[in-house]
Amino acid sequence: MFASIRKKLPGPKTVAFWGSVTGVVGFYKYNKHESQKRLDYYCQRATQAANETIGSMDTPRKVHVYIAVPMGELGTRRAREHWEKYILPVFAAGALDYELTLVNETEVDGDGSERVVRGGVHRMVAEEIKERRRRQLEAEENNGELRLWRAAIEERESENEARKLKKRLGDEPGMSVLELWKAPGYPGVMDVVAIGRETWVEMVNGISDGAVGSLNKQVPALEPLDQNQQQQQQQIATETRDDGAQVTDTAGGETANKTLAAAPEEPIHIVNYDRYDDASQTVELPAAAFISHRMLSGWGAVPQRVWNFFYDQQNVDDYARQALQVVFESTRRVAHGVQELESLGREEENLPGWKGQQPMEVVVESSVADRLQIYDTQNDTAPA
Repeated sequence: MFASIRKKLPGPKTVAFWGSVTGVVGFYKYNKHESQKRLDYYCQRATQAANETIGSMDTPRKVHVYIAVPMGELGTRRAREHWEKYILPVFAAGALDYELTLVNETEVDGDGSERVVRGGVHRMVAEEIKERRRRQLEAEENNGELRLWRAAIEERESENEARKLKKRLGDEPGMSVLELWKAPGYPGVMDVVAIGRETWVEMVNGISDGAVGSLNKQVPALEPLDQNQQQQQQQIATETRDDGAQVTDTAGGETANKTLAAAPEEPIHIVNYDRYDDASQTVELPAAAFISHRMLSGWGAVPQRVWNFFYDQQNVDDYARQALQVVFESTRRVAHGVQELESLGREEENLPGWKGQQPMEVVVESSVADRLQIYDTQNDTAPA
């Protein structure tokens, strides 16, 4: 009897194999459960911000999140997955509105290899602040010339938008014009959030450039139309959606048989705002937040990535806790000088993706650093 039972029992190698599989699967399931539990903990704390009441005349908070291409990568896919997995759930739980900008600019070298072009975040952040400084100058009573230039610039931008609209509808006649509608701009100053060291350095450098840099602005060149659109007469009709937004559509038209001559090059016009800027006014700067992203790129990071797949609790704790600090305005404070701005995220430069890359330098005027507010994401000071 015992001999027959012994024949039915699995061998020691089989037992060891299935025991290992069961242990690994059990550890993975336990980690997933605990990771979700930790994420739920931070989301629950964030709901306190969602339950706060605001005045009928107050504007709900909104932040602008910037994500640049991480070092060692050629795209923002993995960075966006990081945002969606660890940060977005906390923002959603705290009812924090956001605008997400993915900056992915690349170019091809002479040998055919593709490389990332840096500076997009810097440029966009700086331009936002400079535009507010220009508006302040235009509002002054004696600066009527600037207001005239502003009207000319806005007229040119409207014309360019209309030309782009015609081109897109001509290229894709089946698309809905509602897809081209743009939401109105935020009426206040959006705080800015950087995910990753490379994004953070560009962002704070852009804040400094926007606060003290030149305000001179080039009048945008007229958007060219392709040959077919130059030969086509089009009707433009404007309709109003249910929510009051106006959208523009094009329809029909006759095609002329004559060929148009090439348009002459338009002269470049630079509006000299600096002539009116006496540095007596200071612009409101957005508060800045840094959320780390320890991107593991390359073959050397494979063991750590495998470990993170099975044990992700430490990442959830770190990233979700940092996101929680952004949900609450109470965590904002004045930065401790340029040194603190330089130190945030510096440990990420030791990751494999940074190998062979030029270290990024924080270039911020001390006058800007002394009044720049940051979210204290490195400490848990949010309401419990």
